[in-house]
Amino acid sequence: MSEDTLLRDTAAEIAEQCRPDQHDNCWKALTETGFAALRDAEGDAPAATAAQTVVVVEEMAKVVCGAPLVGALLAGEALRLAGAAADEPRTLVLADDLGSLGAGLAWDTTAMTRGLALDRGELVTVELGPGVPSGDLTRGVSRVGEVAGRCDAAFDAAAATRFAAFARVLLAADLLGAADGLFGKAVEYAKQRVQFGKPIGSFQAVQHLLGRAFAELEALRSTLAHAAHAIDTGDPDAHACALVAKAYANEAAVSVVQTAIQVFGGVAITWEFPAHLHLRRVVADAQVFGATDALYGLLHDEVEGVAR
Repeated sequence: MSEDTLLRDTAAEIAEQCRPDQHDNCWKALTETGFAALRDAEGDAPAATAAQTVVVVEEMAKVVCGAPLVGALLAGEALRLAGAAADEPRTLVLADDLGSLGAGLAWDTTAMTRGLALDRGELVTVELGPGVPSGDLTRGVSRVGEVAGRCDAAFDAAAATRFAAFARVLLAADLLGAADGLFGKAVEYAKQRVQFGKPIGSFQAVQHLLGRAFAELEALRSTLAHAAHAIDTGDPDAHACALVAKAYANEAAVSVVQTAIQVFGGVAITWEFPAHLHLRRVVADAQVFGATDALYGLLHDEVEGVAR
């Protein structure tokens, strides 16, 4: 069994035990397995590659787990790039527009008490204040409290660029997982739900819907794998690859989830059914570290800069 397969299987086992409003248990399992520290420094390199980290995030997102895995991984990556270390897990604080590391709003805060913020180019630890309403009901968001300590680590332009690429890849993985998780349920439902004496999956209209969604998922999976590989190999185009992956993920994940909701029909719009949790997750994720138009604008500027 390969290391990547073991990672995926272990993450899937943790995800299977995830229950609504019990994400503390998942967080405990993620910290005990070391998954929350996959991007912490081990010598001159992170403990796990970007491609391996993507696998774990994708599996947990399939059940829209609210444990602060993505926030902790991003905080660990920022500290590693700045040459600092964390004495305890912490989540990430974003700028007010949610587009970058900043000092505006603590994000992915479930089970967390502290966050990592950027204060005038320096990384600082902040206390987390009270929670605030969020469209994603499974992912905590909080106000930022007082500065609890300084990391004595500057975050220069080079580190910021590398961090942004990794952050966008991780958000793309979260989008892929959330969309794929509901898509898998929709496929099974189409096999079991009977109308006019036949499973609805035998109807051409439903087959076309699911076929298109499958193609979108596989295109996203391929784009994401390429971007993660670019980061791992130090490809000079890694930043552009990450922009493409996140921009496409923003659109494809929402499209796949909406298609799955169509296949489920009326049951998908009930509060008890998990479809709305997947939809909320992908819509919220699509705004973090760059909405689609903003990302395509950055990609255009980057291409123009190379052309000059």
